Amino acid sequence: MIRRLLVLAFMFLLPQPLAAADWLRAESEHYVVHAKLNERQMRELVQAMEDFNLLLKSQLPAKTRAGRKLELYLEKDYDRITRVSAFRNIGFVGSWPEVSSSFVQYDPADDKLFRHYAVFYTLASHYTDNSFFRTSPLWFKTGAPLFFSTTYIDEEGAFILGAPDIRRPIQETVNGKKLARTFTTLTPAKSEKSWSRFYRLSREATYPLLVDPAYSGKLEGYLDAFSAGKPVDEAMEIFGDLDALGDSIQERLRSGNYSYRRVALKPRPPIALSIREMRDDEIALTEPRFRRLRAKDLEKTSKNLRKLTERFEESAPVWHEYAATEFARVRASDFGEEHVFRGFGFSNGEIVVTANPYSDAEAWRAVNRALEINPDYPQARRLKAEILLSRLVRTNDLDDAKPFEEIRAMLAPLAADAAKEPLAAALMFQSYIEQGIDPPTEVLDGLGRAFVANPAVEEFRYAYAVALARGGNKEVAERLLTSMLNNPDYRAAAERALAQ
Repeated sequence: MIRRLLVLAFMFLLPQPLAAADWLRAESEHYVVHAKLNERQMRELVQAMEDFNLLLKSQLPAKTRAGRKLELYLEKDYDRITRVSAFRNIGFVGSWPEVSSSFVQYDPADDKLFRHYAVFYTLASHYTDNSFFRTSPLWFKTGAPLFFSTTYIDEEGAFILGAPDIRRPIQETVNGKKLARTFTTLTPAKSEKSWSRFYRLSREATYPLLVDPAYSGKLEGYLDAFSAGKPVDEAMEIFGDLDALGDSIQERLRSGNYSYRRVALKPRPPIALSIREMRDDEIALTEPRFRRLRAKDLEKTSKNLRKLTERFEESAPVWHEYAATEFARVRASDFGEEHVFRGFGFSNGEIVVTANPYSDAEAWRAVNRALEINPDYPQARRLKAEILLSRLVRTNDLDDAKPFEEIRAMLAPLAADAAKEPLAAALMFQSYIEQGIDPPTEVLDGLGRAFVANPAVEEFRYAYAVALARGGNKEVAERLLTSMLNNPDYRAAAERALAQ
């Protein structure tokens, strides 16, 4: 206690407190982290994240490698995160066509047993979503990352897996009926109370399926059946008597008899890491960017971004984000705010433009302003190509080849690295479909690489499946489309494509 007081007294004597930190951006092999930490804290955190990635690989060997680095934005308190979420939340993670990103709580002053909870959940969620081609049910997408989220690092630097979540204990009895309801839930709960209940049941259900020898192989068989399109109430039969599973879960909760697993990684040099201070315009974009990605209050978000363009007149990222939000409003007027397809694969009459579509004039003005500031800004070049392609489809002005050539010229440098720039590769492919000509083989291959490196993005899965079906590769197309039959957003479209 005396030592702690002496440290505090010394800190007050300094011109700038040691605890003070600027917003930093750190980039490692797999992650890009944005956080208000000092450099030492940032290095320790990203080292732990890269080590955790090795742990995940050792426990769940990947079938493919994510093409994009996960971008994390960390907040000490969760008020800002909650404003972007549907309800009170300590974080979320998503794989969107534009980016894989998360907005999560992290406090370096928290007890080290709990400090990495939200970050580890995020890393595990991104890994399980993007390292496997098969699809997964909502309860496993939730429960598996929760199992890994309670991992902590012991005094010798080893990871300890299997700890219970003592800060968020389950408040109810687990039984077969509740497990069946959890296993057959396909859409996220709308209320905080319902989500909290589903969250805890998913966590407790996943634990024995991952660690109990009595269920060895059953989870793998279940996930294969689910991804093969088997109805969820039939797929869960592989688990056997759910009342027995519920009893075993309840007994573990009552007795506290958890199975811990200690994993020590081989010693290795410190990771390569680049760190720089973030600019004010980058910091200001965090919340509105996530609002745009989550299609939350787009009109209000656009107005706020318009004000940011006045504050940061020479910022290409701000002008691009404003343009992207305005274009999100355009797409919402065409497809509705809950649209999921983005037009991919829909040149067969499925796109229905509303009678009074929202004008893309402001999006066009803003994206061109971004490119005026920075002609090589990749996100703005990609967005301009998408807006131009959307204009051609809206006006049905598809006979002139020149605009399509202009679109492809903008996309080509980005689409060349389809794993890292999957949206550019998808738009490149779509430009040929909209023009009514067969895409070259290398363009189809680019779309394939975009999907393989980003399997969590359902738009790419669907687009690639439709492309393969058009090209006559019906066997692979059927497997991909069948894997979407348990996704409520894509079921009808997948069924249509399978029937055709």
